[in-house]
Amino acid sequence: MSGTQLDPAGAQAVLFEDIYLPAFVEKCAALGLSFNDQASLQSALESVAMLKSAETTQSVDLTKSAAADLRSAMGVPQPEDTQRAAEEQKQAAAQAQSDRVRGAIDSLIASQG
Repeated sequence: MSGTQLDPAGAQAVLFEDIYLPAFVEKCAALGLSFNDQASLQSALESVAMLKSAETTQSVDLTKSAAADLRSAMGVPQPEDTQRAAEEQKQAAAQAQSDRVRGAIDSLIASQG
């Protein structure tokens, strides 16, 4: 490419096609994410670009918001829901234990009376 002069748009296209795109695909593959077709790859690139753009202009953490929306779309429980369910299970177990103890005490009292 020596001796070839590129305008800024041409240079940006070369940078994107020859460096950014292969690095993006490689990084995604390392994370276990592959793209079945060009449209899927394009959607992933657009999503990343929108998140980067939005995070520099928004006060809301869009990455967390996008992750929550993705969990919801996939039917994966939100971390808060998982924590709430765990707390409810603990409370139910404690109540069941309390009921067993109360039942044993009542049974003992009844057998003595």
